[in-house]
Amino acid sequence: MRQTINTEWVFNRYQQVRNRLPSSTFPKATQIVPDLGSLIDQFDVFVFDSFGVLNVGSSPIPGAVDRIRQLRARNKHVYILTNAASIPLDRLEEKYDRLGFDFKLPEIISSREVLIKALENFDPEMNWAVISEKDFNVQDLPVKTHQYTGAKSQPCDGYIFLSSAGWSEQHQSILQSHLEKSGKPLLIANPDLAAPREDAITFEPGVYAHDLADQLKLSPLFFGKPYGNAFDLLKERLITPVATDRMLMIGDTLHTDILGGKAAGLQTALVTAHGVLRDLDPADCISSSGIVPDFQMPSI
Repeated sequence: MRQTINTEWVFNRYQQVRNRLPSSTFPKATQIVPDLGSLIDQFDVFVFDSFGVLNVGSSPIPGAVDRIRQLRARNKHVYILTNAASIPLDRLEEKYDRLGFDFKLPEIISSREVLIKALENFDPEMNWAVISEKDFNVQDLPVKTHQYTGAKSQPCDGYIFLSSAGWSEQHQSILQSHLEKSGKPLLIANPDLAAPREDAITFEPGVYAHDLADQLKLSPLFFGKPYGNAFDLLKERLITPVATDRMLMIGDTLHTDILGGKAAGLQTALVTAHGVLRDLDPADCISSSGIVPDFQMPSI
């Protein structure tokens, strides 16, 4: 598998897999604004991506905590919509508390929760091999599971890709062989290709899922942004119904946050200084992808 990754590679790979992403219509042009403060009066609900918008790795982005406090003081509804599928639901609130935010669990929608809801539609007797970190916690998954261990993994009825931590070229090759022979379902709980950290950008499960789809012509099932299942759960979570044009999706990635938000009918704002576009020209990326956010700002 690839040994290095940069923002240009991430953008180009998203472009290559565009046929597997939702479609949408976009505004003719993006409005450049200094920060989120100039948009407060236009929206009732603010939906934040996490990595590259609120935090980079385990560090909050300067000013982000104060911005959330400002929105709450103005009686705005705030939510996080994240593809961080490796964190059990009962630990999500703790994660953001450590970063200094005051989000409560009902305000945090993760792709893991989207997956859990979807698993209710599968045969409860199915046994799933879960790809995750060592000592993974899947007590909140409402199905029979065991950890996928590669060549020595026990028989299963399908695969759930939760986390790519520790995933290697050898692991990928073995999984590809298993899928090629069995044709069993592959569920991807994190569609992201990459995530920005303090000192690097890491590969996420989506990159391996798309590689498998390219090689085997299979159709993985994706849960999380940019797919509609994530935004459907968000809308179900709203305290009171809100028109989608009064909802703003704030993210750092054109192909997940912005594309997904627009496909779901929300207004969108692209953050450019901290995430997967941080080393690229946002205008060039918008032009070449055709994914046009309603607003653009360096940080929230």
